[in-house]
Amino acid sequence: MTRDADLVGRLQQFGLSETEASVYLAVVRRGEATPSVVASDTGVSASYVYQLADRLADAGFVSVDDHRSPTRVRAHPPAESLRDRLETMQQTMSEVTERYERPPEDHDALEIVQSRQTLRKRIRAHAERAESELFLAVPVELLSDLAGPLSDAVERGVFVLLAAAGDLEAVDEDVSSLATAVRSWVRGTTVYVCADQTRGVISPSSLLGWEHGDAEAIGFVNRSVAVAVEAAFLGTVWPASEEAALREPSSLPTTYRGFRRAVYDATLRLRNGDDVAVEARVRPAGGGGRGRRSVADVRGRLVETRQSLVDPRNVEFGMENTLVVETDDGRVTVGGTGGFLEDYEAVSVTLARGER
Repeated sequence: MTRDADLVGRLQQFGLSETEASVYLAVVRRGEATPSVVASDTGVSASYVYQLADRLADAGFVSVDDHRSPTRVRAHPPAESLRDRLETMQQTMSEVTERYERPPEDHDALEIVQSRQTLRKRIRAHAERAESELFLAVPVELLSDLAGPLSDAVERGVFVLLAAAGDLEAVDEDVSSLATAVRSWVRGTTVYVCADQTRGVISPSSLLGWEHGDAEAIGFVNRSVAVAVEAAFLGTVWPASEEAALREPSSLPTTYRGFRRAVYDATLRLRNGDDVAVEARVRPAGGGGRGRRSVADVRGRLVETRQSLVDPRNVEFGMENTLVVETDDGRVTVGGTGGFLEDYEAVSVTLARGER
């Protein structure tokens, strides 16, 4: 009984109450049982077992067959019912750890930057610390200073989009080594830097000159601000610039940390005539809180992408990135985190070589 009590306590860490955990364990032991049998095993009234069984069914732990008499409660395989919760716990642990390890000055904040030297340091630091994505619109004169951090970021798998304002032929470095995709931007009046949908800086480009007057930059560590800066970058700067260099897609199979990199690779694979298989963990798009949306698997053949990352773009909305997958049950669309135009929002995506 001590072991059962310990297990009940551990199950409570998955969001179950003590009584729900006890009822769930009783069903697990038997595989399938009637509410009266579960009531006898747990000491909980049969009427309350019916209520708890419905709650456990809503949470994905059991299924209730009330078309039979008496009603039967059947346990789902724990590997399925607990997997989604483990993923949520791991994601939570990762996010909490990331916040714990941030330097104190990195807590959600906005910062006014008035110094050319400080702005250059901030841009370089964002490039050095990027983990998944890095978007930049900077003058070509800055690339000599950023060459090392950008090349390192590309080598460690960061998805780097670089819009360089000015003459790329004047750059000493091989620009294809500095980013996943490089575009030439002729306007160059604003500097955009955004890393990991979390932090970055936006500034008039004049602040990088020696005589910048009263120009000021805004540094931010705030997801809402980061998403707004990304939208401006992908919706205005990127489509207004000219494609200069593209890196080859990742070797397959690959499981992607960032959905946009998956769309980039998928697009190039399709254009190369490759047959690509998709396996994705997904949630229904456009729902409420994540914890209330069930996670499912989508498997099938990649048939199309919708994107504005590489030319020619086939969307009008710059933030739209979609994988179109042919499954056994028909064609479905998968988008990234926060996607609302697609059928599903991706939790993780793996691309592999398909079988024709």
